Amino acid sequence: MEHVRKTLTLAGLVLANLITAGCRDRHQRPIVNLYAGAGLRRGIEALAEEFTRQTGIKVVPDYAGGGTLITRARESADVDLFMPGDVWYVDRLQELSGKVESKTPVAYFVPVIIVAKGNPKRITGLKDFFRPDVQVALGRAKACQVGRISGKILENAGLDRSKLNAKESLTVNELGVWVKMGDVDAAIVWDAIAANIADSVDVIKIPEEYNVISRVVVGLMKTSKHKKAAKKFIEFMTSQKGRAILNSKGYRTEPPS
Repeated sequence: MEHVRKTLTLAGLVLANLITAGCRDRHQRPIVNLYAGAGLRRGIEALAEEFTRQTGIKVVPDYAGGGTLITRARESADVDLFMPGDVWYVDRLQELSGKVESKTPVAYFVPVIIVAKGNPKRITGLKDFFRPDVQVALGRAKACQVGRISGKILENAGLDRSKLNAKESLTVNELGVWVKMGDVDAAIVWDAIAANIADSVDVIKIPEEYNVISRVVVGLMKTSKHKKAAKKFIEFMTSQKGRAILNSKGYRTEPPS
């Protein structure tokens, strides 16, 4: 009986040590929860993979349009970083909730027009969006940044979005897919999205006097449970290595000239 008690005690100590080690490992390797704009997916995935390889810290992104993300960020107690498609959403979240501790510039989005490869409809600019033979897609204004500013771009060109019969999407990524698959003839997307599907679309630049550049920043949340790890990821994103990764995926890390 004494031998059995010793064996059980030893087994209990081993189990306790394993549990304690597991707790230590989880404590030493926190998970950073990131709410990110859908248009940043390719860049974030590459950054997170390399960051985890270097540090062992896992980054878990949740992608959506800025309008969706701001609602989630207001309600969530678990998000560490907030990185939508434009600084406007970060500032708006701070106005609504006061939850943003700091914001750090990361990248820039330049809107462009994409059309099917070879441009079969001979689209040359924004005015062609209103042709009856052209099916256009735009982001939904209240759902994502590219949708929010598309109306402003058209307005700058003296055009009225409300008179445009456009198919609408919740994310910029879907707009790219629609043009690539031939579901629509043209769409306004980010230059980074266009770069990543360059084999399937042609790009038409929007004149500078009409265009609206988006500035991407990452917000550190006051409610973050893993601030040290979150700050490390911010430092990595904005480091020379991080910028090189973003550039390799088609993202601008310097203001467009």
